[in-house]
Amino acid sequence: MRFLLVDRIAEYEANTSIRGWKNVAMSEDYLEWHFPEQPIMPGMLILEGCAQLAGWLEAISSEFDQWFLLDGVRSARYYHFAVPGDRIDLALERVADDDPTRRVYRAETTVDGKRGASIEFEGRLTPLGGLETAERARAGWAILRGDRA
Repeated sequence: MRFLLVDRIAEYEANTSIRGWKNVAMSEDYLEWHFPEQPIMPGMLILEGCAQLAGWLEAISSEFDQWFLLDGVRSARYYHFAVPGDRIDLALERVADDDPTRRVYRAETTVDGKRGASIEFEGRLTPLGGLETAERARAGWAILRGDRA
């Protein structure tokens, strides 16, 4: 199963920053056991949502030629639980780096205006074509941006 952990991309500035959100729904499989009778979204899946958002920023910034693959977490602090019914707002900004094959991102999440997490992570760029077609990625981008055909 492939978890898509970004429901909407609200805004972006190519090569710089991106904002989106994830709605936490009780129907998501991982909530059944994390934790029974008190479901919370796992912190690692919040990190994965941020990494996916970084992938979308790299895709749109490269005209769907590249994607971001997470390979390291520099720091992660979680301040507030996200539970079914919550909307997690995700905000990422690219941190300056000298290596053109790598990226560093700083992410902040909020739930109802409360600080959820502060995460700094890094990874490498990879050709998008090795993961999926550019056409399929463009179609996914249109859906996440709310573009109607």
